[in-house]
Amino acid sequence: MGVLCLTGHARAQTAMIEGAASLGSGASLGTGNGETVVMVSPLYLDADVIFYNSEFPKMEYVIGLQAELTGRVSAGVVPQLRLTTGPKTVMVYGLAVIPFVFAPFVLLGVEVGGGLLWRVFPRVGAFAEVVADLFFIGNDLQKDGMLTQIDANIGIRIPF
Repeated sequence: MGVLCLTGHARAQTAMIEGAASLGSGASLGTGNGETVVMVSPLYLDADVIFYNSEFPKMEYVIGLQAELTGRVSAGVVPQLRLTTGPKTVMVYGLAVIPFVFAPFVLLGVEVGGGLLWRVFPRVGAFAEVVADLFFIGNDLQKDGMLTQIDANIGIRIPF
């Protein structure tokens, strides 16, 4: 004979999916052949799909696409991991990224940054981010060179 103890209903995780779009620019610093060049970063557009679940709401997984709109137009993927303060009216987050530009040239690097999201309405949020990129692999770099970018962007975020 056994004893059965029930403590309540088990709750399943709820998957959350949101979308975001932003515009940004900043400063680029290129090195190579003993020279350093400082210039304005191209204006870029980011489009992100953001995944998180109710069990771990402070961790977000992001699949992002980025298109540079000025200068030499390019496209890339920007997968991110974000650690957040959780789903609140005002949310702060940090992010780590491995950006990969694939057309028309190739660049690979790392990105770190942070942002602030304000849920203006329950289904609409406005955000601002500051990020720093270091590209160290690619056919668009000088021999033994690197490209550093410090950019800021602003955008909107909505749940699906």
